[in-house]
Amino acid sequence: MNGDWDTVLLIDACRYDYFADESNLRGTLDDRIAPGSMSQEFIERSFVGHQYHDTVYVTANPFVVELEYDTFHDVVNLVDDYFDSGMRTVRPEVVSAAVRKAHEEYPHKRIVAHYMQPHAPFLSDFGQTITDALAWRGNQYHLPDTVSVSDVKRAYRENVEIVLEEIEDVIPDIDGNVVVTSDHGELLGERLFPIPIRGFEHPKSIYKEELLRVPWLEIESDTRRDIRSEPPKTRNPIASETAEKRLAQWGYL
Repeated sequence: MNGDWDTVLLIDACRYDYFADESNLRGTLDDRIAPGSMSQEFIERSFVGHQYHDTVYVTANPFVVELEYDTFHDVVNLVDDYFDSGMRTVRPEVVSAAVRKAHEEYPHKRIVAHYMQPHAPFLSDFGQTITDALAWRGNQYHLPDTVSVSDVKRAYRENVEIVLEEIEDVIPDIDGNVVVTSDHGELLGERLFPIPIRGFEHPKSIYKEELLRVPWLEIESDTRRDIRSEPPKTRNPIASETAEKRLAQWGYL
């Protein structure tokens, strides 16, 4: 939050290595160590207990319920009204539309936009064929005999491609310095320790490099937003029951 940026495009569960392979975005790519191995830890350690009244948080992530009402100037919560029940997620183009709207509505605020991809469920045609077969429990999914590790890696890579295409499309529509980063990484069959079982997704408090090393892409602009801090807007409370329903659909509860 102390970086020199006007907008952060935060893509969920994106590993540095897959981002580096797939990204064609202009800018300077570096890496960072995430503050946790899942979104809940990221939000708690990055935002909770702080006040960023110069920032608007646009989010498709249900862990938004962790935030106090006065953390940001405003929160644009997409979890309640824009959840695609068929795909079991908020699609990336919905987040992009909200980002464009927030830039117009809040010309004097920084924007943090939290996309849910490349986090599963997988959106590609191939990815959809394996998503329903994954068994969700214990903060991660487990593979049936019909799904291989290479299948998961392919579906995950295609999710990375999908969200990066959306990011590439939205960047020209927003002004100021932009950072593209992630809240944490992803396990794609790596062996865990001390029990050498394969891990998938992003279990809480598992601190492997694949879960903590994330991209940090800086895109500089000749024009900057005139950022001003103002008291938080009055808004309706975030519906915890809706968020809990979404978390259950993703296997967290």
